[in-house]
Amino acid sequence: MAAPTPGDSALAFLVPSGLRRQIEWWRRAYDPYYGLIPPHITIVYPPFVPESEWPVLRPAVREALRAFRPFDVVLRRLDAFPGNPSVLWLKPEDGGNLARIHSRIIQQFASHIPPATLDYVPHLTIGFFVSPDALSRARESVALALKPMQFTLRRLAYAVLGENNTWRLCDQLPLGVGTRRTME
Repeated sequence: MAAPTPGDSALAFLVPSGLRRQIEWWRRAYDPYYGLIPPHITIVYPPFVPESEWPVLRPAVREALRAFRPFDVVLRRLDAFPGNPSVLWLKPEDGGNLARIHSRIIQQFASHIPPATLDYVPHLTIGFFVSPDALSRARESVALALKPMQFTLRRLAYAVLGENNTWRLCDQLPLGVGTRRTME
């Protein structure tokens, strides 16, 4: 999976602002990309649709999301992806909704999404680690402080990576019936 470049876009669910404090503390400590985008659960990793094409594709993405009602997510467990670097992440408990939304988007918009080299695993990244010891220490520290966080996901965000390598939230599409365009 290649690193995104300016102009790439993605689809993700943002953690509601009221619950970001603890996650941001961990990300500040362990994530070199902290501050580039709020805590989120990615649905489609970049590149997706260029910003110039988003207005044309937006209605179809909106229509695809109509089949999914807002749903609850609980974050209470940690896991890690091995590698160099390894990734520490929170596992969303959501009854499979994130995977179903991912599958729908991938199937319906396959011509806009490069083939995945890895299976989709819904996750919220906390940090990156080059040594197993650093990962283990961070995992222990986070596990001690982790209290279950529950929230409802209602909108899917479309974001574009800017020239300064900061993600710009351009649009949010509600799940289920409705046509409101809102930004939280």
